[in-house]
Amino acid sequence: MHVTYFYNKNKPDYKHESIITPITKAVSKIIELPPAIEVCLYDLGKSTYGGIDLYRVNRIGMNYTLPYDGVPIILVHELIHVHQKHKGYLKITPRGHCYWHGVLFSQKLSEEMSYEDYMNLPWEIDAYNKQDKILSEAIAILTTK
Repeated sequence: MHVTYFYNKNKPDYKHESIITPITKAVSKIIELPPAIEVCLYDLGKSTYGGIDLYRVNRIGMNYTLPYDGVPIILVHELIHVHQKHKGYLKITPRGHCYWHGVLFSQKLSEEMSYEDYMNLPWEIDAYNKQDKILSEAIAILTTK
């Protein structure tokens, strides 16, 4: 598992990296991820913590302003989405057509939806239902070394 970092107008933050890299590697032992993950760290504003890239299966965005103790759960949530895309469960076209397990579910991008509609998307429900357990398992992997 290789993790590459990209920054937009920010200096590298090795503390974020020192949290993200080991957790990503531990999560890759729990759920199938691509062999390389790209993490873009940039300021997403106050209301957005992370997101997946529409075009690249292995790229996530993380809010550069997240407090360090908030990074693990957001990271795991986004890695679950990477897993969903990697396995083909979730497909998002450039036009915003979202397929969940091969069925067209939505024709809107997340930023075009209300918060309630967004939170009720099946891939979001799936990620929220799994994130605590996967994070606990990842922490167990990291602490038993």
